[in-house]
Amino acid sequence: MTPFRLNKYIGIDPGKSGGLMVIDETGRAQAYKCPEKVFDMSVLFKIAVGNTAPDNVKLLMERVWARPSNATRAAFTYGVNYGQWLGIAASHEIKMYTTLPNDWIKWIGCPKGLPVKERKHWLRDKAKELYPDLKKVTLATADAILITHYAREEYFSDI
Repeated sequence: MTPFRLNKYIGIDPGKSGGLMVIDETGRAQAYKCPEKVFDMSVLFKIAVGNTAPDNVKLLMERVWARPSNATRAAFTYGVNYGQWLGIAASHEIKMYTTLPNDWIKWIGCPKGLPVKERKHWLRDKAKELYPDLKKVTLATADAILITHYAREEYFSDI
């Protein structure tokens, strides 16, 4: 008989000022700001995965892209961090799923048409509301927290 294994949910906001959150099936949640160096990103990912079997890690990352109005450097920065997270997940043999920002933001219930700064603060406040015991709910970690919540409650509910 195969032992029962609990899933672990990891959400990543891949922006340079983004973050990572992990929730295990016991409900224990931890959020981290994205490290600046790829080696530190890899170490953080390894800690988040722990000794969970690859099939039991449910990993969801926001799919980002550069906008035509972004400067070339900003577009490159988006791509670098995004690609680094993809490589880190692959090196741990963890399947990466992606979601569009509009999908998880709409599911969370964020009002449409908010200016960027107001939307960011609304999302941070929502993350604090959902995870009041979490100490690191900041503008840097809020999106990762909400992406992980979306992953656990909605995205992977049928998988």
